[in-house]
Amino acid sequence: MKSHTPHPVIPVNQLQAGMYVIAIISQTGGMEIAQMGLVTTRQQIDDLVRRGVLTVRVDLARSKLAGIEQIISPDPAALSASSQRPAGSANGEGRELKIRRLYQEARELQGKFIRQLKAGEPIDITPLAAVAEEMVDTMFTHGDAMLCLARIRAKDAYLMEHSMNVAILLANFGRYLDLDRSVLKELTLGGLLHDVGKIMTPDEVLNKPGKLTDAEFTVMRQHVVHSYDILSHTPGITATMLEVAANHHERLDGTGYPRHLKGDQLSLHTRMSGIVDVYDAVTADRVYKQGMQPTQAFRILLKGADHHFDRGLVTKFIKCMGVYPVGTLVQLSNQRLAIVMQRNPHEPLKPVVKVIYHATQRHYLEVQWLDLAKSGVQESIESTVDPKEFGISLANFV
Repeated sequence: MKSHTPHPVIPVNQLQAGMYVIAIISQTGGMEIAQMGLVTTRQQIDDLVRRGVLTVRVDLARSKLAGIEQIISPDPAALSASSQRPAGSANGEGRELKIRRLYQEARELQGKFIRQLKAGEPIDITPLAAVAEEMVDTMFTHGDAMLCLARIRAKDAYLMEHSMNVAILLANFGRYLDLDRSVLKELTLGGLLHDVGKIMTPDEVLNKPGKLTDAEFTVMRQHVVHSYDILSHTPGITATMLEVAANHHERLDGTGYPRHLKGDQLSLHTRMSGIVDVYDAVTADRVYKQGMQPTQAFRILLKGADHHFDRGLVTKFIKCMGVYPVGTLVQLSNQRLAIVMQRNPHEPLKPVVKVIYHATQRHYLEVQWLDLAKSGVQESIESTVDPKEFGISLANFV
């Protein structure tokens, strides 16, 4: 049967070497795909089957297999599930794929930038600047989908994903504050590059699974200086981008680093980047520690308000993220677990969610989209839930 979509969902038993996989759609296990990729061996397919993967989404255009459209048959169950989206989310499948591609492209360009730096090659930020601009545009049209991707991360790719997420969160925060789009672009690109100086930090310090010694922390803090030095000599970098890189560890009371700026010496962009950097850092899973839930991170920021952070900006950041940030796992009143997919600015306690699991019976459910604000819907959110308590990998559902 010929496929009618450039990104069909197919049963895993139809996978062949040469197909380009972009997402796991359904499975009985908890496998994650950190990056999209080309299937090159039968062993890769057997590994997916062994881990309980049932269906995957493939990209026909990036596949390297002759006659692929005649080979595959889209999975009807997956197509049926996608039709359960709430009203207003038509074309959501194509939108999500576009955003995933944008996210992946930004990561690839980040990697290229870092490789060029390490190799001492000439640096051109034009491609990254174009991606940053597209990220800002997407934040205005499909901000929730962008924020959802920022919640999905691999433990062993912290540096790249932290920078990606800081960029996304800065774009979201700046949009909420009604900043000019040109400023949002600068903040986003600054976020993508803000920790580039960490390429100069020794791996044994950067990836140490435990508390740093005073000497090691001194070395770690130098990454900010390295970032400034690198970016200040990079064509196309603006003062705002430098500010994000150089000042995101400065604090209101002067206890930050490297220059111990305080009070009015911290600009709006500096204060924003400090809040966003800490929020993403404490919610991230690392090889040696589990990340906090968003509500816990909000408490950390509020505890530091007036000392480390601008209280007014912290309050606005929490409001812009929402009571239940996109990508949060919540438990509904009927014991079902769901992922927050879209915020509801008019009724923040009633977002659009994707139901995936039964907490009491402890098994996966057929995916269902549910608008909690819709008339006739009786379910409500009871609490937020740590996905690890149920062995749930959110990456497989967003």
